[in-house]
Amino acid sequence: MKALLAATLALAACAPTPTKVDRWAKRSLDPAPNPFGPDDPLYAPQPRRDRPHAAALSADGSRLYVALTGLEDVPDDEVAVVDVATRAVVRKIQVGRAPFALALHPGGRFLVVANMYSNWLSVIDTTDDSVAAEPAVPWYTNGLAFSPDGARLYMTNRWKSALLTAHVSTDGGGFGFAGDAWRDDFLDEPMGSPTAKNPDEVMVSPDGSRVWVGAVTGSAVDVFDADARPAGHIAVHSPVGGMLLAGRWLVVSHIGHGTGHLPDQGVDGDENGTPGDGTGNVMFQDVQNELEVYDTQSLASVQDYTSDTICCYDYRDIDPDDPMRGMKIPAPETWPPSRLQFLPPKSQWIVAGALPLKMARVASPTPGKTRFAVVMQASDEVQRLDLDDATGALTPVDTKDHLYPTGFAPVDLAARPDGAEIYVVDRLGESITVIDPTKDPGSSFDAPARIVVGDESGGAFPATDVELGELFNNVTARITVDGDQACVQCHREGDNIDRVVAMPLQVNRIFGSRQVQAYRGAFDSRPWFLEAAMDQNNFFPVLNEFNRKENFCCEELDPLIWPNYPSVDTCVAKPATPGCNHVLNCEQDPPPECATRRYGSPYLTRDEFFLAAVQKLVGRTKTFGDSLRLAGTSDPIDLNFDGITRALGLFLLSSPRLPPNPNAALDLPSAKRGKELYQRSELGCATCHPLPVTAVAIEPDFSPSGIAVRLPPVITPTLDDKGQPADLVTQGFRSSFQVGKLGSTEQGPEGIHFGIPQLRGIFDRAQRFFHDGRSRSLRSALLTPGHPALPPGEKGFNERYGLIDTHGGTSQLTADEVDDLVSFLESL
Repeated sequence: MKALLAATLALAACAPTPTKVDRWAKRSLDPAPNPFGPDDPLYAPQPRRDRPHAAALSADGSRLYVALTGLEDVPDDEVAVVDVATRAVVRKIQVGRAPFALALHPGGRFLVVANMYSNWLSVIDTTDDSVAAEPAVPWYTNGLAFSPDGARLYMTNRWKSALLTAHVSTDGGGFGFAGDAWRDDFLDEPMGSPTAKNPDEVMVSPDGSRVWVGAVTGSAVDVFDADARPAGHIAVHSPVGGMLLAGRWLVVSHIGHGTGHLPDQGVDGDENGTPGDGTGNVMFQDVQNELEVYDTQSLASVQDYTSDTICCYDYRDIDPDDPMRGMKIPAPETWPPSRLQFLPPKSQWIVAGALPLKMARVASPTPGKTRFAVVMQASDEVQRLDLDDATGALTPVDTKDHLYPTGFAPVDLAARPDGAEIYVVDRLGESITVIDPTKDPGSSFDAPARIVVGDESGGAFPATDVELGELFNNVTARITVDGDQACVQCHREGDNIDRVVAMPLQVNRIFGSRQVQAYRGAFDSRPWFLEAAMDQNNFFPVLNEFNRKENFCCEELDPLIWPNYPSVDTCVAKPATPGCNHVLNCEQDPPPECATRRYGSPYLTRDEFFLAAVQKLVGRTKTFGDSLRLAGTSDPIDLNFDGITRALGLFLLSSPRLPPNPNAALDLPSAKRGKELYQRSELGCATCHPLPVTAVAIEPDFSPSGIAVRLPPVITPTLDDKGQPADLVTQGFRSSFQVGKLGSTEQGPEGIHFGIPQLRGIFDRAQRFFHDGRSRSLRSALLTPGHPALPPGEKGFNERYGLIDTHGGTSQLTADEVDDLVSFLESL
């Protein structure tokens, strides 16, 4: 193999074709075009935004550098420099495309910027804020950390799912790399040390002996030694939002291990080898906000803290004060008493915000305690906690009603070395929130300072109906009944997470599962959802699960109240029937149970709750009316349940948000061969996934062929313990949707009929495929059982009840042809 590679390189040196060195020529990736334009009746021009993403302080703490990343479709290329004393942006430095992460060299002079869509780093000389160097790195380098001595720079790469190591030279006052083996690889080859899918944050231990890499999509933390050799793996089983190293302990923020399956029967949701998912909550209530403490020596989890004690307002939530409460819905016989053993102690229910991400140390007044702050993206908050240096136990400093407020969607923070001030990056807010963590939040707390670092020339965010939808997508917790959950917990940046879940739409809640979907490129693939059931006018299920009518007394659906009262029909016929005044005039005369039942708000109806929550969030109760307006008028619509769901749907239509594909930029010969295979009729790929959209919509107006397609299972359906399809959806779900010219969701004895998902951006998604996520790689989704191109131990799922090639004709392909086909799919 080495001889062949040497011969190839020798030929390349004298041939007129591009050489290996040419592949490293400076180049930035271009975003996908946006099909949503002025011809669409919902279109309205959108303000330009800078979308800050990361921050770092200068060595003396006088300046704050803020990476202005932009959007996937409209990336930015600047770093803002903030004078900390005056709280003002003093200049902006042009760097590569989509600056994503920052790291200050231990020497204090050089600040390194990782540019996601450019194949180089930007090195800023902080003595004059000039760009001093631009060393080459692969596209999608997105995480940076120096060794304590500054001799090495560790970089995560989202494209390659790898940790890269660069040897740093600052001889002569400059900054450069020297002798890095990965630099000599072709860009289309593996490089560096493999990590879990889509690594993000990287940290180095204070002594430089360990490197810690957290992965969002891969739901894991990988551990390496100083030479980037594997030294351990922590299967978090939940997207890693942030990491904090403190002495012996590693704190990891995530959204919990629960999948909504039964705790101890049916599907092995948490993949620990036993039935159930080992958690106490139900369906969407199993999406939590957690801080888990690991021992850095044994890599074992020693403490896990969750959020439900601070909420427990959803009618299905498990309540540590009343453990049987949630078990009553549905009927107790469907929830075995053994469920109680899965409840954590009440002392562990301490996380106060929604979607915890990055963490940083702050000033600690207590010896033996490490105090840190964590940003909560989905609730616009910062919480402080104390970590016991001896035991790893966490204690909350701030409670739900006393948290630091931030701008919209905080995603990062930088702390002064003495921990006496923190700077929070508000991604949607286009701002930095400055917090003094030595002062307690609450009624006597002065409002935090806000520094605008992004573009507000089009008005403060949100300024349009699209931006309202984007806000609701990102900070959903502020309009949910328990303040605990958000769309982006499972749909990070429009992508998906590596987890199957149980959902309320399923008839079979023991064996049924659904894979979390990416919702990028939604304009071209309507209707959405696996069952092809939703469009922008009926974006219903998720928000409904966060705010079910059962949570509001006068919606008359609370199963612990209303079965004790007459029906509406009875009361209309006989209004004098005892209790009918409550039934017919609930808002004016609610039943006494409304005062004793625990609800997430004082409001008696869901729309009343929504209007009040949105008023508090954005200071308005109606859309702007630039896109969402009353039919035939220019009047904005109410931001009630319907208005919010339509704003969310509009946001999904407004831009593809498809990440630029570096594989496509390489124009690989293997991808070209794979495209030819893809379009062959005997394979059938292009029949259901025609280029360029790669999907056939059930709605003919959005189908490239003008033909609506929704298919019964092309692979053996998920079967229950009696051998029957476990994927069927409830009648209530079916009746909720009348989308497309073919009507509502279809299903028959063979199972549910599914829409055809698009394949674009698949290189960047979780490696789970099919509706139930059973396939863990593209190969297993493509290939028939026993195919020779399958890696050892991997199963092919291209069959239905033993009949092969039901998901494309691939059984005849050679191993090389399979490689080519995969190469093409990863270039889409």
